[in-house]
Amino acid sequence: MLELGVDEITVVLQMPKSFKDLLAKTGWADLAEKMIHVFERMADFKKIFGDRDVEPKAPKGYTKAYHYGEHPFYLAVGYHQYYIEMGVIVKFSAQALDYYCEISGLKVYEFLKKIRHKDYEIRLSRIDLTADYIDEGLDTTEIYQSLMDGKVALFREYTCKKTGEPKFQKQQMSYEGILKTKEVPTVYVGSPKSNSRLRIYDKKLEQIQRKGTKYEKALGCSDWIRFEGIFRNEYSHQLTEELMKISDDNEFADLIASTMANKYRFMIVEQAFADCPTEYTQILIDCISNRDFKLKCPSSKNYDLVRSIRYIFTGSGIMSTLYKVKTIWDINAVVELMEYLLGKLQNDFEPNEDCIYWLKKNTDSYKKCYPDMESFLMNNVSALP
Repeated sequence: MLELGVDEITVVLQMPKSFKDLLAKTGWADLAEKMIHVFERMADFKKIFGDRDVEPKAPKGYTKAYHYGEHPFYLAVGYHQYYIEMGVIVKFSAQALDYYCEISGLKVYEFLKKIRHKDYEIRLSRIDLTADYIDEGLDTTEIYQSLMDGKVALFREYTCKKTGEPKFQKQQMSYEGILKTKEVPTVYVGSPKSNSRLRIYDKKLEQIQRKGTKYEKALGCSDWIRFEGIFRNEYSHQLTEELMKISDDNEFADLIASTMANKYRFMIVEQAFADCPTEYTQILIDCISNRDFKLKCPSSKNYDLVRSIRYIFTGSGIMSTLYKVKTIWDINAVVELMEYLLGKLQNDFEPNEDCIYWLKKNTDSYKKCYPDMESFLMNNVSALP
């Protein structure tokens, strides 16, 4: 199965030309605050995320920022108090974007259309497009090795001026593999400083190791390889214009697939020339004409507490201690120890700042998903030991 989607976005709101006269009277900070007020209303940010509050960690390069509600993910709206040209930034992490799309029911192209307003101009400064190959038998180590051996290379299509026929030109790209033992679970194509870069990685492994928001999905598939194209600056500006033209989900998926296939067309090399597309590139090309794809389903499920509970079983030594007590005495001794610990928790335990901060960020999302511990355990039994 091929699943297409958007992982994360950064939106920049620029002051319209009509505000220049107003700028001399009120100042940039006041105008930026006005733009934020209009944006949050158009986007339903307070309704979806919660009330606005000061965000201590502003996006890089910005001096003032806000977040909305208390959530375990990063979402910030901010501006630089002196540099007008930087505009107002709206930075979604991947989980924040999933949450917004899940609650609002909007796709990214619908969100961009929804927030349009005469009081600012919209453009993306970053957008990450994803093509997920699920149960397609792909392997990141094999992909990396074929690139390093020269058996596969990146090509761009162009039209021959003499014949008018389509031709393919090999692109000089840097390839970087992140080695773990004998495997290469992550491959980077292109420079980190360029306006576009491709990351190919084992999404199943990542989600299982991190207990990510797609943990259950990862457990349910045999393999899951993600091709993630990171587009910045001029490329993201061009994609903003194209997204604004889209009218339905099929066109949205076509844009993702065609962008990935055109920018990252991997082809098998025979005698220094492009022979045919690789299997994974051909799947992308075919999906445009055959409509053989799915759009990524957003999920903002929080597995952070599951990680903590798993640690009790596997890393903290608590279970070993309880087993020692049970072996030396009996199960009643374990019960007595647990009652003693509960008393300490109730009367003497003082949580540290990390614990208090975690509760501030996560309590609402857990109560929303799980009204009691029984429902939490029932919904996460597959993720627990």
